[in-house]
Amino acid sequence: MQTGIWFESLIERDYMYLLEIDPDVESYRSQPLTISYTISNKQLKYTPDFLVKRKKFQQIVEIKPESKVHSPKNIRLFRCVAPLCQEQGYSFVVVTDKMIRVQPLLDNVKLLYRYAREPLTYKNYIDCHQYFKERISTSLQAAQQDLTTKQISFKILMKLIFSGVLETDLMKPINSESLITRTKVQLSP
Repeated sequence: MQTGIWFESLIERDYMYLLEIDPDVESYRSQPLTISYTISNKQLKYTPDFLVKRKKFQQIVEIKPESKVHSPKNIRLFRCVAPLCQEQGYSFVVVTDKMIRVQPLLDNVKLLYRYAREPLTYKNYIDCHQYFKERISTSLQAAQQDLTTKQISFKILMKLIFSGVLETDLMKPINSESLITRTKVQLSP
């Protein structure tokens, strides 16, 4: 995850894992700003959980447990702040624990995140690119065995999946039989 990003709940932390692997996310910040709004002649303030900068737009994101989204207080809040966000050029979205904690997706992302800081070399990228030029997909175990001579370990393969160079079906538990393929991304260290 990005350095210096705070979270107030485990749901927010889990959402950050998903942001880290989402190829559309360029950056994000927690509690990025304060929005002033008025209800019944009372001046109130709201601090959203995240500002997410995506490739084509920016989002103000509020994280809530599903059980609390439809409370009268939150419905009033969301109706007030959504138009204010739009006026400032942001889309407003409420993300719930049920949307975040989809399994096995979340567990897979957490597993891949363990390898986020694994060092890679440009040679790792090139060797991987060459290997997958010759095959459409292969199991994680077969790739590991075939690439051992090129100093590409399980850890490096996991890092390459995390970074989007390789891909696998994250809606199935990652294991040695998981099929991996090369994504169509430009090679860069």
